[in-house]
Amino acid sequence: MNRLVGPALTAILAVAVLSLVSVRTPAQNAAPKNGAKAAQGSTFEGEIMDNDCALMGSHEMTMKATKLQTPELCNMYCLRFLKTPGKYVLFNAATKMIYQLDNQDEAQFYAARKVKVTGTYDQATKTIHVTDIKSASVS
Repeated sequence: MNRLVGPALTAILAVAVLSLVSVRTPAQNAAPKNGAKAAQGSTFEGEIMDNDCALMGSHEMTMKATKLQTPELCNMYCLRFLKTPGKYVLFNAATKMIYQLDNQDEAQFYAARKVKVTGTYDQATKTIHVTDIKSASVS
């Protein structure tokens, strides 16, 4: 089993990640054509990652244990190959806050990226009801 964790698993995960990449997200395709904006909500910043690594504060421990080379591959491993499959969450490293995301399809497109999520926050469930996700600008 440990042999598979190395190069073979990395190659399998790389192919799986590449198969998930699309040009536009479902929410972008469903956006109104006339330029109308969705109802405004709050904006949350952080990284889209799997819930297991978010609980640890980073991908570092999982990447070292599995010899995975990138956060993208770590997300794929944690979401697809663990006994209990995970979910995408928004993790704010500065505040150590983890937000559940109701739109997993939209989140998948931005896995392992720093983003700004717009939506309404349900404090009882710690879930953001996503209306938009955009890559965070690098400054």
